[in-house]
Amino acid sequence: MNLDSLSFMRLFTRIAGIGICMAMNFGSLLFSRRFRQNHALEHATLTILSGMKPDLKISPRSSAAGFILFEDVDMGLLRRAMDEALRRLQAGEAELAIHPNCSANIAVGISLLTLGTLFGLVSNQPRIRTATALASSVVGLIAARPVGEYLQRHFMTSTDLTGVRITEIARRKLFGLTFIDVRTVQE
Repeated sequence: MNLDSLSFMRLFTRIAGIGICMAMNFGSLLFSRRFRQNHALEHATLTILSGMKPDLKISPRSSAAGFILFEDVDMGLLRRAMDEALRRLQAGEAELAIHPNCSANIAVGISLLTLGTLFGLVSNQPRIRTATALASSVVGLIAARPVGEYLQRHFMTSTDLTGVRITEIARRKLFGLTFIDVRTVQE
Protein backbone atom coordinates (compact mmCIF):
# COMPACT_ATOMS: atom_id res chain seq x y z
CA MET A 1 0.00 0.00 0.00
CA ASN A 2 1.59 3.31 -1.04
CA LEU A 3 1.44 6.61 0.86
CA ASP A 4 -1.39 8.06 -1.26
CA SER A 5 -3.69 5.12 -0.70
CA LEU A 6 -2.86 5.14 3.03
CA SER A 7 -3.75 8.86 3.24
CA PHE A 8 -6.98 8.23 1.35
CA MET A 9 -7.88 5.38 3.70
CA ARG A 10 -7.33 7.59 6.77
CA LEU A 11 -9.47 10.34 5.26
CA PHE A 12 -12.16 7.82 4.34
CA THR A 13 -12.00 6.36 7.86
CA ARG A 14 -12.57 9.76 9.42
CA ILE A 15 -15.46 10.60 7.13
CA ALA A 16 -17.03 7.18 7.69
CA GLY A 17 -16.53 7.64 11.43
CA ILE A 18 -18.48 10.85 11.52
CA GLY A 19 -21.33 9.27 9.57
CA ILE A 20 -21.43 6.16 11.77
CA CYS A 21 -21.42 8.21 14.94
CA MET A 22 -24.21 10.47 13.75
CA ALA A 23 -26.27 7.44 12.81
CA MET A 24 -25.56 5.74 16.16
CA ASN A 25 -27.60 8.12 18.25
CA PHE A 26 -28.31 11.63 17.06
CA GLY A 27 -29.70 12.61 20.47
CA SER A 28 -26.33 11.99 22.09
CA LEU A 29 -24.81 14.73 19.94
CA LEU A 30 -26.82 17.26 21.95
CA PHE A 31 -24.36 16.90 24.86
CA SER A 32 -26.36 14.67 27.18
CA ARG A 33 -24.81 13.72 30.51
CA ARG A 34 -23.75 10.28 29.19
CA PHE A 35 -22.25 11.81 26.05
CA ARG A 36 -20.25 14.25 28.17
CA GLN A 37 -19.03 11.48 30.48
CA ASN A 38 -17.93 9.30 27.58
CA HIS A 39 -16.30 12.27 25.86
CA ALA A 40 -14.25 12.91 29.03
CA LEU A 41 -13.29 9.23 29.25
CA GLU A 42 -12.34 9.22 25.56
CA HIS A 43 -10.06 12.26 26.01
CA ALA A 44 -8.43 10.83 29.14
CA THR A 45 -7.92 7.46 27.44
CA LEU A 46 -6.26 9.10 24.42
CA THR A 47 -4.01 11.21 26.64
CA ILE A 48 -2.81 8.14 28.56
CA LEU A 49 -2.60 5.98 25.41
CA SER A 50 -0.48 8.68 23.72
CA GLY A 51 1.94 8.46 26.62
CA MET A 52 2.18 4.70 26.14
CA LYS A 53 2.44 4.92 22.34
CA PRO A 54 3.89 8.32 21.30
CA ASP A 55 3.35 7.81 17.54
CA LEU A 56 -0.40 7.25 18.03
CA LYS A 57 -2.61 8.56 15.23
CA ILE A 58 -6.25 7.99 16.00
CA SER A 59 -9.67 9.44 15.23
CA PRO A 60 -12.26 9.00 18.00
CA ARG A 61 -16.00 9.77 18.21
CA SER A 62 -18.05 9.76 21.41
CA SER A 63 -21.72 8.95 21.93
CA ALA A 64 -24.05 8.38 24.87
CA ALA A 65 -23.31 4.64 24.64
CA GLY A 66 -19.50 4.92 24.67
CA PHE A 67 -16.99 5.85 22.01
CA ILE A 68 -15.40 4.55 18.84
CA LEU A 69 -11.72 4.63 17.93
CA PHE A 70 -11.08 4.61 14.20
CA GLU A 71 -7.73 2.89 14.27
CA ASP A 72 -6.59 -0.62 15.06
CA VAL A 73 -4.98 -0.42 18.50
CA ASP A 74 -3.58 -3.21 20.68
CA MET A 75 -6.54 -4.22 22.85
CA GLY A 76 -4.46 -4.93 25.96
CA LEU A 77 -2.77 -1.54 25.78
CA LEU A 78 -6.13 0.14 25.20
CA ARG A 79 -7.70 -1.65 28.15
CA ARG A 80 -4.87 -0.56 30.47
CA ALA A 81 -5.18 3.05 29.26
CA MET A 82 -8.97 3.03 29.69
CA ASP A 83 -8.83 1.55 33.19
CA GLU A 84 -6.23 4.12 34.23
CA ALA A 85 -8.21 6.95 32.63
CA LEU A 86 -11.40 5.95 34.41
CA ARG A 87 -9.62 5.54 37.75
CA ARG A 88 -7.84 8.91 37.46
CA LEU A 89 -10.96 10.79 36.37
CA GLN A 90 -12.92 9.26 39.25
CA ALA A 91 -10.08 10.33 41.57
CA GLY A 92 -10.53 13.95 40.47
CA GLU A 93 -7.96 14.52 37.71
CA ALA A 94 -10.35 16.71 35.71
CA GLU A 95 -7.68 18.08 33.36
CA LEU A 96 -7.48 14.68 31.67
CA ALA A 97 -10.94 15.40 30.19
CA ILE A 98 -9.62 18.35 28.16
CA HIS A 99 -7.76 17.35 25.00
CA PRO A 100 -5.82 19.84 22.83
CA ASN A 101 -6.72 17.99 19.61
CA CYS A 102 -10.46 17.84 20.23
CA SER A 103 -12.50 18.75 17.18
CA ALA A 104 -14.17 21.47 19.30
CA ASN A 105 -10.95 23.49 19.04
CA ILE A 106 -10.97 23.14 15.25
CA ALA A 107 -14.68 24.01 14.99
CA VAL A 108 -14.22 27.10 17.16
CA GLY A 109 -11.25 28.25 15.08
CA ILE A 110 -13.13 27.83 11.81
CA SER A 111 -16.22 29.55 13.23
CA LEU A 112 -14.26 32.55 14.52
CA LEU A 113 -12.33 32.80 11.28
CA THR A 114 -15.55 32.70 9.24
CA LEU A 115 -17.31 35.27 11.41
CA GLY A 116 -14.32 37.59 11.23
CA THR A 117 -14.12 37.26 7.47
CA LEU A 118 -17.83 37.98 7.12
CA PHE A 119 -17.42 40.99 9.38
CA GLY A 120 -14.61 42.22 7.15
CA LEU A 121 -16.81 41.99 4.06
CA VAL A 122 -19.17 44.76 5.26
CA SER A 123 -16.64 47.44 4.41
CA ASN A 124 -16.76 49.10 1.02
CA GLN A 125 -13.01 49.69 0.96
CA PRO A 126 -10.84 46.80 -0.29
CA ARG A 127 -7.93 47.62 2.04
CA ILE A 128 -10.15 47.57 5.10
CA ARG A 129 -11.70 44.29 3.94
CA THR A 130 -8.29 42.70 3.55
CA ALA A 131 -6.96 44.06 6.85
CA THR A 132 -10.09 42.95 8.73
CA ALA A 133 -10.01 39.49 7.16
CA LEU A 134 -6.34 39.06 8.08
CA ALA A 135 -6.80 40.37 11.62
CA SER A 136 -9.86 38.20 12.21
CA SER A 137 -8.01 35.16 10.90
CA VAL A 138 -5.17 35.72 13.35
CA VAL A 139 -7.59 36.35 16.24
CA GLY A 140 -9.56 33.22 15.30
CA LEU A 141 -6.44 31.08 15.28
CA ILE A 142 -5.22 32.51 18.59
CA ALA A 143 -8.60 32.19 20.33
CA ALA A 144 -9.50 28.72 18.99
CA ARG A 145 -7.68 26.66 21.57
CA PRO A 146 -8.64 28.55 24.76
CA VAL A 147 -12.27 28.96 23.66
CA GLY A 148 -12.41 25.32 22.53
CA GLU A 149 -10.99 24.16 25.86
CA TYR A 150 -13.55 26.33 27.70
CA LEU A 151 -16.35 24.66 25.71
CA GLN A 152 -14.90 21.22 26.44
CA ARG A 153 -14.64 21.96 30.17
CA HIS A 154 -18.13 23.44 30.62
CA PHE A 155 -20.32 21.96 27.88
CA MET A 156 -18.76 18.95 26.16
CA THR A 157 -17.24 16.83 28.93
CA SER A 158 -18.24 15.80 32.44
CA THR A 159 -15.70 14.48 34.90
CA ASP A 160 -18.38 13.14 37.24
CA LEU A 161 -17.92 9.48 36.35
CA THR A 162 -19.40 8.11 39.55
CA GLY A 163 -20.78 4.65 38.82
CA VAL A 164 -19.49 4.59 35.22
CA ARG A 165 -17.91 1.36 34.12
CA ILE A 166 -16.63 -0.06 30.85
CA THR A 167 -18.81 -2.95 29.70
CA GLU A 168 -17.39 -3.87 26.30
CA ILE A 169 -14.37 -3.29 24.10
CA ALA A 170 -14.76 -4.88 20.69
CA ARG A 171 -12.77 -4.75 17.46
CA ARG A 172 -15.16 -4.47 14.52
CA LYS A 173 -14.91 -4.18 10.75
CA LEU A 174 -17.16 -2.25 8.42
CA PHE A 175 -16.49 -2.01 4.68
CA GLY A 176 -12.96 -3.27 5.31
CA LEU A 177 -12.22 -0.57 7.92
CA THR A 178 -11.24 -1.61 11.43
CA PHE A 179 -12.50 0.32 14.43
CA ILE A 180 -12.77 -0.31 18.14
CA ASP A 181 -16.15 0.05 19.80
CA VAL A 182 -16.10 0.90 23.51
CA ARG A 183 -19.31 0.67 25.52
CA THR A 184 -19.96 2.07 28.98
CA VAL A 185 -22.83 2.14 31.47
CA GLN A 186 -23.60 4.18 34.53
CA GLU A 187 -24.96 2.27 37.47
